[in-house]
Amino acid sequence: MGQIAAAAAKNQLPAALQNLAGQIEAEHRMTPRRARQLLLEAGLRPEDLAPWVDFGHPPADSYGRRLIYDGGFFEMMAMAWLPGDFSAIHDHGHTQWGAVQIFGPAEHAVFLVQDGEIKTLSRAHVKPGQVLAVGHEIVHQMGNNGGAKFVTFHLYGAYDRQGGITADARIFDLHENRVQRTGGGVFFALPEEQISRREPGPLPDYLTWLRHTVELLKRLQKMQTHAPLAPHLALREKRLIDTLFDENHWQWFEEDLLKYVDADSGHMEELGYWKLLRGELTAAARLEKELLFAEHDADPFFTYAELYDDVVGLPCLREFMAAYLRFAAEKYRWPMSRLKLLSIGCGTGLAEEFLIEQLGVRRDNLLGIDVSEAMIKVAKRRIPARVDNVLSRKSAAPEWDITYCGLNVFQYMQAADMEQAIGAAARITKPGGCFIGDFITPDHIRWYPHVLRSQSGKVISLRHPALVEQGNRTYQQSEIINVSRRTGKLVITHEGKHLRFMPPLWRLRQAFRAAFRGPVDVYDAVTLDPIGDHADTCPSTRYLIVAHKQPP
Repeated sequence: MGQIAAAAAKNQLPAALQNLAGQIEAEHRMTPRRARQLLLEAGLRPEDLAPWVDFGHPPADSYGRRLIYDGGFFEMMAMAWLPGDFSAIHDHGHTQWGAVQIFGPAEHAVFLVQDGEIKTLSRAHVKPGQVLAVGHEIVHQMGNNGGAKFVTFHLYGAYDRQGGITADARIFDLHENRVQRTGGGVFFALPEEQISRREPGPLPDYLTWLRHTVELLKRLQKMQTHAPLAPHLALREKRLIDTLFDENHWQWFEEDLLKYVDADSGHMEELGYWKLLRGELTAAARLEKELLFAEHDADPFFTYAELYDDVVGLPCLREFMAAYLRFAAEKYRWPMSRLKLLSIGCGTGLAEEFLIEQLGVRRDNLLGIDVSEAMIKVAKRRIPARVDNVLSRKSAAPEWDITYCGLNVFQYMQAADMEQAIGAAARITKPGGCFIGDFITPDHIRWYPHVLRSQSGKVISLRHPALVEQGNRTYQQSEIINVSRRTGKLVITHEGKHLRFMPPLWRLRQAFRAAFRGPVDVYDAVTLDPIGDHADTCPSTRYLIVAHKQPP
């Protein structure tokens, strides 16, 4: 494992490497900065490294590693990276200066080790051809999380060399909180003969520990596809799976996260940490899905449905939905016990259950529809519900006194589909009946929190909003990651990126007027204050539309 091929003689090297070696030998005192400069000027190409590239390295090696040239006080090496290959977190032993040139879309992370702790400073994708300076103090990690293999060139140097230049390198095993000393490859799960000694290691923060544990587990799984794991490694794999999703890590995760979150707004105050955390949680969610939820690819809401009420449904019902439903029923004097009501995009049926239990809608007169089987599975525990799409309903008869659409469901459609949905709602609403639904303003992003904590305290939802343009339309994109301990395990799920169409408020009012051919009333969905015809937004960034269908 980790064997280095015999070094070539200088005159056997490609011209670019010969010239580089000569320039290094002519320097009086090299530094990482100077090494980087010389490597940039050398004009190396991947073809120059071809004789030393080892893409056939065994899965037990975290990457391929071959010595190209030993110049006495410096070494040149070629590394080969298959998809999924990652080094462990490491330093470079006796190395005093060096540089690395990357010929593919590598991921590179840098860590700070200080005062007995280790944390991630950065994690970024490197552009092919980029050269990174390497010094004695750097602790980093490199890997290939893409789909294509690539090579890297490594230059390491040390004056007054004794033994290997990269000998006595530290590998940081954050699962055991130990440092492993090695003179070979900085691989995950090194065999004992490759470890010269162990010593106490620094304590990681949660996100650094999480990524290390995920990559270590992935390496063990890759090794297992080649040959059965040795008993001690099989046991370690089981411990890793149990540890990775251990509910006892909830407090660690939560405390680290909330250091950077404004308690009042839920907005993230440290965007560098925010980017890192989302990346590590996404990687963990992907692995957990492969291990536990691989059969549920068809419905993107399959995990979200079970915790939706805790994170979104109950808070929204209590904060504004119950109030506006009661407000509308009283203001418009709806005979609730006689009304037939269709809920479009009913989700888990929470608001519809409130309509039945608190506002007197008869259960037999209410139907909830949604395109998500997972949501309907939960909704059926509360209300009559079925999987259906208002855009594909066979019957367009005006059979409903009230059509309802809560939590801006219409805005999850593309612009053209939303206009069709408004028209469909108008067709199936009886003359003299109403549509009622809430929407969000184009500036909703100013309110939208990065971190939501559930009512139960057992779910934290991380949300990354961005405004995007499609077809000259504005959408708010929300990427959602949920971390839950509701089941006695730590379940991390990446719910994907969801788009919401953000038309101007006045344009949506206009669309309902055209479809329903009657008055359209608009209110702030939270304060319930009326909103005038020419308004662009409202204080809460949520608004309620009540559209009246013209009677015959």
